Amino acid sequence: MNGDIFVPIFLFGGIAAVMWKYFDVRHRERMSMIEKGLNPADFKGPSFREYWRINPLSSLKWGLIALFVGGGLFFAGLFERSFNMHDSIYPASMLVSGGVALIIFYAIASSRLKKDQS
Repeated sequence: MNGDIFVPIFLFGGIAAVMWKYFDVRHRERMSMIEKGLNPADFKGPSFREYWRINPLSSLKWGLIALFVGGGLFFAGLFERSFNMHDSIYPASMLVSGGVALIIFYAIASSRLKKDQS
């Protein structure tokens, strides 16, 4: 009972420490760039909106993975109830169906790339 208070303290304290260190290192990096006469904005990566313009097939990939992993969970539940299978059918079906989704995505993306190149 006495140890229950330590879990939230360490959880939020750990999150705060990681965030503090991230912003501290970012500040030091930017200050050293300014001291050397460089513009920190030149080293900025693409924004979130630009990333989606660069990779428009990303939403297709994540949609296929979500659809197939959900279907894998559904069929795992059916198999467990119908054939009295072990609980390990759940992660196995999720991994297999997620792999199938990635293979389907690869086929769609490669055909689209070939189509765009020609």
